[in-house]
Formats: sequence, C-alpha cells, structure tokens
Amino acid sequence: MTTSEKFNEEINNKIVKYILNNFPSEFNELTLPKDESLYEIGLLDSMGVIELVGFLENEFNVRIEDDEITYEKMGSINKMILLIISKT
Repeated sequence: MTTSEKFNEEINNKIVKYILNNFPSEFNELTLPKDESLYEIGLLDSMGVIELVGFLENEFNVRIEDDEITYEKMGSINKMILLIISKT
C-alpha cells in the first residue's frame, strides 16, 4: 500500500467513525455507502452537514468554504476524501 493509499484510508476511517458515532443508523463500517450522498439517503440533515464540515475542518486542519459545501465536493464520503486531499 502506497503512502497515498494509506492517507486515503486514514481519512476514510476517521470520517466513517465520526459519522457512525454521531449519526445513528442501520449502517456499520462495512455497509456505510462511500459513493452515495449521506444527505440523500437520509443519514444527514442540513444541521448534520454543518456538524460534519466542522469535524472535517478541525480533524484535518483545513478550511472548507461555503461554496464548497456542494454535492460535487461533499456529496459522498469518497468526494469528501478528495476534497480533504486537495486541501492538504
């Protein structure tokens, strides 16, 4: 596993752990969708999105601008990983 792959996995694991610990659902580490909108599947509401943005900013020491809180940039866990990588 390359350093880049390890970093991606680390980001993924932190995001998944945060979501599962803070937004109760029927999902677990294996079943949480990585390519689906957590908002569209009903896991997050608008307040949950704001909380998640705060977590991402604090955990990864990045600033997520208001115009980046979009489906294209944050519409799935995999998209969030790419956004974090682009900012580190």
